Amino acid sequence: MNRCVMNSENNGGLGALRNANLALGISTHSYAELAVALGVKPSYISLGPVFGTVSKEVSFDPQGLETVRKWRDLIGKDVPLVAIGGIGDADTSKEVKDAGADCIAVIGAVTKADNVELATNKLIQGLK
Repeated sequence: MNRCVMNSENNGGLGALRNANLALGISTHSYAELAVALGVKPSYISLGPVFGTVSKEVSFDPQGLETVRKWRDLIGKDVPLVAIGGIGDADTSKEVKDAGADCIAVIGAVTKADNVELATNKLIQGLK
């Protein structure tokens, strides 16, 4: 299974979600939120915005690649890390992958693309 979708650990209500092939992801923007997320042991943890974004209004400053690296170290390898925000092309997706993200979440990179399939394929290539 894709690390960004499911993990097989069974703990209470989360176990029921996993047994139903559902994932629980927790978005984090600060160390405090990350500490809470780690205590819940979600299917994945997201960090964002990594870069500035215009796709939606956010009340957090861009976190940057250094924070992606720190989150990767703090989370460990067992929980997938999803990078969100300002990831608009293959080069940027590669940068966040190289910094430690397992996956990316995008909006504008796909919704504003002239060719959605091409844009998606380029983002995926950046993650390889």
